[in-house]
Amino acid sequence: MKRKRNFSVRKGKKNKVGIKKGLGIKKLTRKDKETLEEYGTLNPTELEESESDETEGNQFDEERNWEEDEMMNEISDGETDDDDESFEELYLDKPDSSYRKLVGLLQVNKNQKLDEVVVKEVVEIDKVKGKIDDVEINLKDEGGENNIKSEGDNNNDYDQEQNAKDEFERHFGNQQILNGKVSMIEQKKWNIINYENSVLNTVSKYTLNNEENDDNNESDMKNLNSLKIRPKLLETWKKVNDNTFTDLQWHLFQQFNKYRDVLYTNRIVEDSHKLKCVYALHALNHIFKVRNRVLKSNEKLNNAHAAGKDIDEIRDQGFTRPKVLILLPFRNSAMDLVEILIKLSGTDQQENRKRFFESFGITSEQEKIDPKKPADFLATFKGNIDDMFRIGIKFTRKSMKFYAEFYNADIIIASPLGLRMIIGAEGDKKRDFDFLSSIEIMIVDQCDTLLMQNWDYVEHIFSHMNLIPQKSHDCDFSRVKEWYLDGRAKYLRQTIVFADYLTPEINALFNKQMNNVDGKIKIKHHHKGTILDVNATNIRQTFTRIECNLLSEVDDLRFKYFTEKVLPKIRKMNLSHVMIFIPSYFDFVRLRNYFEDNSFSFTSINEYASVSDVTRARTYFLNGKKNYLLYTERFHFFRRNHIKGIHHIIFYALPDHAHFYSELLNFIQLSPSNKTSAIENSNEMISISVLFSKFDQLRLERVVGTSKFCKMLQGEKKVYTFSN
Repeated sequence: MKRKRNFSVRKGKKNKVGIKKGLGIKKLTRKDKETLEEYGTLNPTELEESESDETEGNQFDEERNWEEDEMMNEISDGETDDDDESFEELYLDKPDSSYRKLVGLLQVNKNQKLDEVVVKEVVEIDKVKGKIDDVEINLKDEGGENNIKSEGDNNNDYDQEQNAKDEFERHFGNQQILNGKVSMIEQKKWNIINYENSVLNTVSKYTLNNEENDDNNESDMKNLNSLKIRPKLLETWKKVNDNTFTDLQWHLFQQFNKYRDVLYTNRIVEDSHKLKCVYALHALNHIFKVRNRVLKSNEKLNNAHAAGKDIDEIRDQGFTRPKVLILLPFRNSAMDLVEILIKLSGTDQQENRKRFFESFGITSEQEKIDPKKPADFLATFKGNIDDMFRIGIKFTRKSMKFYAEFYNADIIIASPLGLRMIIGAEGDKKRDFDFLSSIEIMIVDQCDTLLMQNWDYVEHIFSHMNLIPQKSHDCDFSRVKEWYLDGRAKYLRQTIVFADYLTPEINALFNKQMNNVDGKIKIKHHHKGTILDVNATNIRQTFTRIECNLLSEVDDLRFKYFTEKVLPKIRKMNLSHVMIFIPSYFDFVRLRNYFEDNSFSFTSINEYASVSDVTRARTYFLNGKKNYLLYTERFHFFRRNHIKGIHHIIFYALPDHAHFYSELLNFIQLSPSNKTSAIENSNEMISISVLFSKFDQLRLERVVGTSKFCKMLQGEKKVYTFSN
């Protein structure tokens, strides 16, 4: 067996990539450095654990992390990490956590009385608190301000007056009825209230009691104090957002601020920046409130210790420090969000800022996107579209630090792929997901783009949220909230999801993973139908319903109907220039194999095709060398090419992106060489065929409109025709 390396704890200098040497961390190889530079942070499991007692002083308990951050701001007034070393020396001989020592003592002597153990632990805790007091005295001697208190500027008075009305305190503070609510959630006893909102449109509200709809009693937009935003954050918000909220921001923040789960499916390109601003505000407000609560508890404990008085049990923390997780598809989205966080946080400096923007941004010379592409394509793919990233951000009173190690970060911003590489799978030697154990707000933005990547990664991340940690990570279990210890943190976690449209996958996420004890809301709007956006004329659009009662059978029945009814008819009519649009890659492979086995004249374009293969396929299709073109939705999403030579389109199934329907139909243009013969031949009349089933309800609604889709799903007729 290979012996594990043992590292001693000693004061060390930083190496080139910003990792301190000699603090229980293995020496970085060249590959490690490249990984750190590329992806922002090392896999947490790559930080070797020492077998000696000395290395256990590497990481601090969460509440002491807060104190260290705040005190160092007073000492350095925004200096970099180089000034932290003298402060760290005060803590290198820190005793281990109470919980782990208690477990160790019980393992040595199982018959030892619990009272004796507790007495010893109190002595150890007193020693730690004494060191903290010494640090405070040293700070005062140096003329520094005692920063153990909250942010200052009358925040103490603010807290005393507002805590009773603060939704943060209500949601995370009073958990006396948690058991009953959890039981109702597990039994799915939701009370659903549907109503229309002038700004949010159609809202479905899920609650655990028979309360009346309280959303009509929302606060006046002029009364910003009713939102209980931290004073410093409110000041920066007024500067960043022109001193007010838009109607959409106001209504959404009302829901965020009540710590409900929110599924918003009306996201559009024009509102994307506004949405980022409002959920960034909510995330920072939550982090600052958590920090303020921890610092106040520390102050209370210190005062009680100094006075020699007993104090009631204080539980104000989770297992680990990270409290907010934000999932985004590409680095360009992450950079936009970070720019907002910098402005809203009001911090004087940002450590590693240059490195972040060099890694997440690109130069104008590197930008290769065609400015003539559609607006939604430009908004999604302009800038750095690397989908492999993860970064921890740590906040103190005067600074924010990028590339903070996950267990010392407040916010984690990552792509699903970036987190999936760390979480790993069962049986992997190196995997870690303990940093997700104490997430209290999870935000998933641009869900429609994540669906085009790999939705399995998103589901994998959700399945590892708020689990009991596998290791202690120097946690002070005496201050961990009881619902963390009981494994019920997922019922307190707030999940906020933004998407352009609703899909079965997102619906499943709403039903299975969004189980907030304060309820949840689903927001969607009435669809006019993208069929109205078709500009081409003289086009007959035929929608055919496939009868199917079981979801497990719909794929086979669709394939059977297509191969036995649709294809023979097309071949009999001797049609050419036929595009077959296929949303699913699995269906694409099935059809491609069928076409090959039956010697059809066809070519294909999919998301995995090389540039040369795509060019060749487009040329063959345009010139009529191939009669059929198999075309996937994912390719169109990522490339948005203008396919020329289309005379007919068969939608094997409707696209998730409803505007792709009208976009493809508007591509139909007969070339001058074929135009005359096509008009003379009645068989060459432009036609559109669409196959759908009752399980395509959401897609159908977005294409034909809310007012028509119900009749098409439930009517006696199976074939419906539209024409321009």
